[in-house]
Amino acid sequence: MAATRAASSLRRRLLSWILLPLLGLIAINAYVGYGNAVQAANEAYDRSLYLAARSLAEELEWRDGRLQLDVLGGVGYVLENHTGSRLFYKVTTAQGRLLVGDPNLPDPPPRSEPSVKYFALVQFDDGAYQQQPVRLAQLTHVMEEAGMPDPLVRIVVAETLEARQQLIGHILRDTLLSQSLLLLLAAVLVVWGVQRGIRPLEPFRLQLANKADDDFSPIVPANLPRELQPLTDTLNGYLARLGRLIDIRKRFLDNVAHQLRTPLTVLKTQLTLAQRNTEPAQAATLVQAAQKTTDDAIRLTEQLLAMTRAEHARELHPSESVDLVALARQVTQEHLLRAHQRGDDLGLECLVEQCTVQGMELMLHEALSNLIDNAIHHGQAGRTRITVRVGATWIEVEDNGPGIPEKHLPHVLERFYRAAPAGTPGTGLGLAIVREIAMQHGARVDVRSPVQEGHGTTVRMAWPDGAAG
Repeated sequence: MAATRAASSLRRRLLSWILLPLLGLIAINAYVGYGNAVQAANEAYDRSLYLAARSLAEELEWRDGRLQLDVLGGVGYVLENHTGSRLFYKVTTAQGRLLVGDPNLPDPPPRSEPSVKYFALVQFDDGAYQQQPVRLAQLTHVMEEAGMPDPLVRIVVAETLEARQQLIGHILRDTLLSQSLLLLLAAVLVVWGVQRGIRPLEPFRLQLANKADDDFSPIVPANLPRELQPLTDTLNGYLARLGRLIDIRKRFLDNVAHQLRTPLTVLKTQLTLAQRNTEPAQAATLVQAAQKTTDDAIRLTEQLLAMTRAEHARELHPSESVDLVALARQVTQEHLLRAHQRGDDLGLECLVEQCTVQGMELMLHEALSNLIDNAIHHGQAGRTRITVRVGATWIEVEDNGPGIPEKHLPHVLERFYRAAPAGTPGTGLGLAIVREIAMQHGARVDVRSPVQEGHGTTVRMAWPDGAAG
C-alpha cells in the first residue's frame, strides 16, 4: 500500500512539474495571441474607417460658394453598407469652422506632430459620442482644384464599436477554445508519457523484491532508461557494500565462536578445579593458569576486533596524509617501555627525513604496532633485538628471533595460521591484520626469514613507486 502511495505521489509530482508550467506557458501564449488578434482586428477596422474618410473626401466639392457632399455617390454606399456599426462624420476647416456634417461630433485630441499612415495625414483615436464609445479617424485633405479660399479641410469620421466588440469577443472565444483543447491534448499526452516513462520501474521493483535475503548480486533490469542508470548503480554499490559488511560480520562471529570456545572452556575447567581443590598450592597454580588463559582470551578478542576494524577501515576512517617517519617514531616510543622491561633492544632507523602516504593513520598505527608486538611476543626475553626501519616507499620491522621455517612462509599471512612451535601462545592473526591493512592502503606485505645466520625475520609494508613521497 505504501509503495502504491509512493508511486502515485511520484506520478503526481511529475504531472505537476510538467502540466503547471505548461498551463502557464499556454496562458501566456493565449494572452499574447489574443492581443495580437485584437490589434489585427483594430488595424482592419481602422483601415475601413480611413477608407470611409477617404470616400468622403473624394465626394466633396465646392459649389456656389459653399462645400457640398454628394451623398448619392460612393460615400452613400459606404454609409449605408457599413453593417454592424454606425458611422458619423463632419468636415471642418483647418481653423475648426464646420463646413458640413454633425457639429456635435468630437475631434480627436491634438497632437504635436501629425502622423502619416496609408500615405495620408490621418489620425486615429478613441472618443465618446451620444454617450457611447466611438472610434475616431481624422483625415487632413487639400482641395486645391476646388478654388476654395482655404483649401485645407479636416474630415472626421466616427464609428461605433459594436462590430469591433463582436469580432473581439469571437476572437476571445476561439482563442480560449483552441488553447483549452491544446492544454487538454497536452495533458493527455503528458499523462500517457509519464505512465510509459515510469513503467520500467515495475520490473526493477519486482527484481529487487524477489531477491533472496542472502543475495547481494547486482540488479540488471532489462530496458532500463539511461536516466535511471545512476539509481541502479548506486543501489548495486550499496548492495555490494552491504554484502561485504554482512560477510565480514559473519566471518567475525564464526571466528569468535570458533576461537573463543577453546579458551573459555579451558578457563571454566580451571576455575572449577580451583574451586574444588583443597590444596592451597595447587589452587594457586590453577588460578594463575586461569589468569593466563584469561589474558590469552583477551588478546585473542582484541586481535579479532582489530581484524574487523581493518576490514571496515574504508567505511570508518577518512583518508589523509600520513608521515611514516613520525608514525614509526610514535609507535616505537609506545612499545619502548615494554621492550626494556623484558630486556630487549628496540630501536628506530630512518633512512629518509619524511615518507608521506595517503591512508588512515589509525590503521597504519595498528599494523606497525602488530609487527612490533609479534617481534616481542615471539622473541626470547632479554636477547631480542628489534629494529623499526623507514625507507623511501616502505616501512619494516626486523628482529633476530627464531625466524619462520621455510615451509610456513607462504601461509604466515593467512588468518589463524600459526608457524610457532606447539605450546607457544598466539592467535595467528597478527600478520593477517597487517596484510588486511596493507591491502586497504594499496601496499604489499613481504616476509623474509631468516635474515642472518639462520635467525631473524623481516616484515615490510611497501608502497608502489609514486604512492609515497
